[in-house]
Amino acid sequence: MKHKPVWLPGVLTLGLLLLGLWQDSRALWSSWITVVMIWGMLPLGALAVLFTHNLTGGRWGEVSRPVWLALAGSLPLFAISLLPLLLVMDVLFAWLQPVASLPETVQNKLLYLNKPFFIIRTFCYLVLWLGMSWLLGSWSHRRTSRSPGLAAAGLILWFITLTFFGVDWFISLEPRFYSDVFGLMLCMSAASAALAAGIMLYSATERRPAASGPRRDIANLWLTLLLGWVFMAFSQYIIIWSGNLPDEIGWYLQRNAGIWRAVSVWSFALFFLVPFAVLLSTKAKNNRAWLCSAAGVCLSGHALQMLWLIAPSLAPATATQGVLTLLLTVSLGATYVGFIRHLWRRQSLPPAVSELSVPGEQYV
Repeated sequence: MKHKPVWLPGVLTLGLLLLGLWQDSRALWSSWITVVMIWGMLPLGALAVLFTHNLTGGRWGEVSRPVWLALAGSLPLFAISLLPLLLVMDVLFAWLQPVASLPETVQNKLLYLNKPFFIIRTFCYLVLWLGMSWLLGSWSHRRTSRSPGLAAAGLILWFITLTFFGVDWFISLEPRFYSDVFGLMLCMSAASAALAAGIMLYSATERRPAASGPRRDIANLWLTLLLGWVFMAFSQYIIIWSGNLPDEIGWYLQRNAGIWRAVSVWSFALFFLVPFAVLLSTKAKNNRAWLCSAAGVCLSGHALQMLWLIAPSLAPATATQGVLTLLLTVSLGATYVGFIRHLWRRQSLPPAVSELSVPGEQYV
């Protein structure tokens, strides 16, 4: 079977970007930052899954490692799609307005929130994450034995960098807002979304029915991360609501008005409630169709969640922005899928997950 060129979706995405620049550049960049984060969280979350398996071991990670390597291998796409946003920071970040026009609370943060330092931090994040992806891939290709110490250090560094990335690219869109919990919530969200995507890839690459044990273990890890995410999200909400400080409560009030209230409800239902209900059933965790369906629903909720976190901080929503966001989500998603498939064919990955089952091994 002849494969379609991997670059076709990328060309379509570039065409949409040019069309958006011509129609409404502000709406384009407001849409683009949302779409970049929707898809970029998947390879970032895959890094955490790989580090976790190298730290703890377990057969679930051995048979599914090609999935996480392929997802993490798409990090260069995230870097390429993120970099153009550094050229239009003035459109996105309110703290780049003249200092005299900024509230005192924002002026006090300008030692951290300044353009040169922001760009340096962003490049540091990307270099570190790309280095992590390369290191994890080299461990696998060389069949290097697990190094729990290095994996633990890598996981800690991943938490720290993604937390600061969340402060820079999410929280600073509304620089008056502050949350101690947001970074951890974003880490849980990224890992949960990556596990949902990984479950779909895992199932799609099974060439024959495989033992359900690894799939069930992955589902249990996914459930744990979803519970961690909802705990962090609820903690942030309770802390901010009980404090009732204008700079912090306004962030939630803005997201509880108009269309964003519906987006909030649907994102919570799709990202957490539906997968949670499915994952409570042992039978469902052993069923590929049920897990794939729950994973697809979760990824839809993930997209709405990124939209809910980012879009209200930017220009008022318009029809043009909505259409651009939808089209760019599909086209950039197709680019990611094509790139991951390309990696799967070209890289020297371990055999397909179904071929790694040990003859006679049974899971209870």
